[in-house]
Amino acid sequence: MRRMLAVVGLVLTAGWTAGAADDDAAKAAKKLEGSYQVVEATRGGKPDPKGKEVKSFTIKNGTIVISAGDRDETAKFTVDPSKTPAHIDLVPKDDHSVPGIYAVKETDKGLELTIAFTKGANESRPKDFKGEGEGDIVIKLLRKKEK
Repeated sequence: MRRMLAVVGLVLTAGWTAGAADDDAAKAAKKLEGSYQVVEATRGGKPDPKGKEVKSFTIKNGTIVISAGDRDETAKFTVDPSKTPAHIDLVPKDDHSVPGIYAVKETDKGLELTIAFTKGANESRPKDFKGEGEGDIVIKLLRKKEK
């Protein structure tokens, strides 16, 4: 009987922990919602001039819309704030998941969001935000626009 109670307790605890993790991820994703402008973009550790072409990033309901030039690109995303650094997985139209990391910082100018991900053949999750020596890593530093 004690063993059965212990097993039931473990199952309930595991379910509660998974539910709490889902809640944390949902709260983290909700905190990211808003419109952003690109402050800095780098590719391979060097400034990326394409970053200046981006008019805005809009995050809402698990979707990122990137407005650049005369087109919009949309990607779904999920976050896992329990990881260090926090994980973000982007899923563009082609349903190919792009693993990344992100960091959020409150500043006197608003919320700053830094996202790093790998683009190209070696799409492994970056370990840090340096983006140097790891091939084709792209880093975007975004600041939430004031309303």
